[in-house]
Amino acid sequence: MRMMNGIIAGVVLALPLMGMAEGEAPEVTWKSSVSLGATYKAGNTDKTLYTVDFKADRFAPENDWINSLHGEQGKTEGEQTEGQLRAQSDYRHKFAGKNLYGGVFSEGYHDAIKEINARIKVGPNLGYYFINKDKMKLDTSVGLNEVYERTQNDERTFGEWRAAANFLWDISDTASYYLNMEYSADLENEQDGNGLLVTGVKSKLNAKLSLFVELREEYDNIPDTATTQHTDTTVIAGLSYSIL
Repeated sequence: MRMMNGIIAGVVLALPLMGMAEGEAPEVTWKSSVSLGATYKAGNTDKTLYTVDFKADRFAPENDWINSLHGEQGKTEGEQTEGQLRAQSDYRHKFAGKNLYGGVFSEGYHDAIKEINARIKVGPNLGYYFINKDKMKLDTSVGLNEVYERTQNDERTFGEWRAAANFLWDISDTASYYLNMEYSADLENEQDGNGLLVTGVKSKLNAKLSLFVELREEYDNIPDTATTQHTDTTVIAGLSYSIL
């Protein structure tokens, strides 16, 4: 484990410095947005769910930097049934014809319902762009993370492997589709794994404002509490505002 920690630390420190040394390329493109979603149900069951998403992506010939923040808060019959915060950052330095990249992935996660007070992970990954165009991008990556996790009853540090795939398609000037998938598992216990799928469509109302519908599915092979399920599925509809 100590050797893996040293490898991860070295790569995490080296890759961003390589990108910074090259300077800001003239073809740099920034895309950022903030999205709000809300659902409410009354009658036999009173239920509310509020979500917020922030995205900030930087695309350039030598380096890409993809960041996201997702938060949700919900109640059913007056009791909290959703309470989550997930922040991710994915830095990518491109090699060999701009398709192969090495990068650093990091995540901070909190889930009140699953009793996960904090889960922090960071580590190197290696990926490949099968499609890397302005209007369409498709890539996959694999990597290793060092994970610190603190729950209501336990605290631990462990290593994990992670595999991910991402697809982005600007269908037209007003419509776009996105798909993000990932799965990770404990290196010493393959049964202890979790996954995330996020897919959705956006439709522009004007230059800044868009409508979106999104499906989020989270999978945890070993729920942290006896009352939580393996899979959580959420459908979100709302408005998205483009900052840049």
